[in-house]
Amino acid sequence: MRIAIMGSGGVGGYAGAWLQQAGQEVHFIARGAHLAALQQQGLRIEHPEQPLALPRVAATDDPSTVGPVDLVIFAVKLFDTDSAAAAMAPLVGPGTRVLTLQNGIDSAALLRQQLGPAAQVLEGVIYLSAVIDRPGVIRSPGGFHVIVADGAGGDEVMANLAAAAAGLTGLTGLTVKLSDNARQTVWEKFVTLASLSGATALLRARMGAILAHPETRAFQRQLIDETLAVAEAEGVALRAGLGDEVMAKLALMPPTFRASMAEDLERGNRLELRWLSGRVHALGQAHGVATPGHTAVFRGLVLHEQGRSA
Repeated sequence: MRIAIMGSGGVGGYAGAWLQQAGQEVHFIARGAHLAALQQQGLRIEHPEQPLALPRVAATDDPSTVGPVDLVIFAVKLFDTDSAAAAMAPLVGPGTRVLTLQNGIDSAALLRQQLGPAAQVLEGVIYLSAVIDRPGVIRSPGGFHVIVADGAGGDEVMANLAAAAAGLTGLTGLTVKLSDNARQTVWEKFVTLASLSGATALLRARMGAILAHPETRAFQRQLIDETLAVAEAEGVALRAGLGDEVMAKLALMPPTFRASMAEDLERGNRLELRWLSGRVHALGQAHGVATPGHTAVFRGLVLHEQGRSA
């Protein structure tokens, strides 16, 4: 398959690297110093168990030089959605699938607004902690590295994506699972991500420390329960016991794990706050559901959401 990675940062760069390792033709859309490093030195994944070095990758800041592809993996930050969707138009042909791995619960709707009703936009999530450590180098502390994507009723492109990841013989750097209920999958990820992003960013702490202290562990669980309450008010049917599952999943993460929003906060970058705890806060207000934890996260970080340049 011909695959374009729209947004070759931590998530997009990691996924694209492993798909290239699996034998796919991958084009990385990037910019700035990261683009220059990709073009000159290739792409490296720093990972405690499965590092990966690709000395040559196809990278550009001009999607028109790539042309229509079979699959676009859309992995830009949410605040860049509109501009990135406009820029990727040359990548999208009649048979192109656009798989969004963005955070939050609004990505697919935002993309359909930009690309038009004929665009084949599919929802997906990725469970991964990865950031650009330095140009051309993606760093992951380990833990989960799974894409769960809309199978679109047996769609051939999506089946090929899952088969490509499965073909990484002897390696488990990336797993792709197909879902028959992508909307529920997106909400399940939102429950996890909004909560751990809020906790690790507001507390300026990593998961091991948060779960080790009874007060911060209780705060982590509070954020999860508030997001579940908002989902119920939205009419989203999530399975019973999901809160316990999320807490168990967090306990399995490396103790050094923290969400990308916490990484961005430390680096002075823009934050996806408005689409995570800010979204829970807004939905709580709309439905009359109390969300004091997420409201505290949103109000406590809102002065930082534009980054240090604001």
